Amino acid sequence: MGSRSDALRAVTRGHGVDLLARARLLTGDDAAAGLLVERALAQGTGRGHVAESPDDATAEVRRALHRAFRRSKEPEPPLVERPAAEGADAPGEPDLREALRLLSRRERVALVLRYVDGMAATAIAVELDVSVKAVLADLRSGASRLAAERPDLHVDVEDAVEGGVEEELTVAFGARR
Repeated sequence: MGSRSDALRAVTRGHGVDLLARARLLTGDDAAAGLLVERALAQGTGRGHVAESPDDATAEVRRALHRAFRRSKEPEPPLVERPAAEGADAPGEPDLREALRLLSRRERVALVLRYVDGMAATAIAVELDVSVKAVLADLRSGASRLAAERPDLHVDVEDAVEGGVEEELTVAFGARR
């Protein structure tokens, strides 16, 4: 890509909005989400090797975002009550951010990667740089808690633990890989 500043610009221009939305889903708070994205951008583009492409830089920042959230020891901001009109993801649907706040950070990030990204436990373990055993425990405990406390979400514990895609297939024509 050339330089770290090129990588940073490419990620923020192409995926900044998506990264902030992901951080909001994880944190449940706009200010905390902004800080998480800043930390992920610094970690994902500020050390180690320079990414070869904007897609590689984005993947590094996403990984940094998930890992930083999972490992954070900072207290979580209180959940702010939102008006009913903006509380649900869509009319008639529950507020996912509110439901996720019932979970620990570890459970939350594992379930977001499982259901939002469709990843299997082994792929989540690679993304988070943790053991598969830890991810399976987080998926099982998080899904069990959501199933018990939020039956309106229809969470299937076995699907959470056993489902998902093991790896992402990338096809590149005329590119180095």
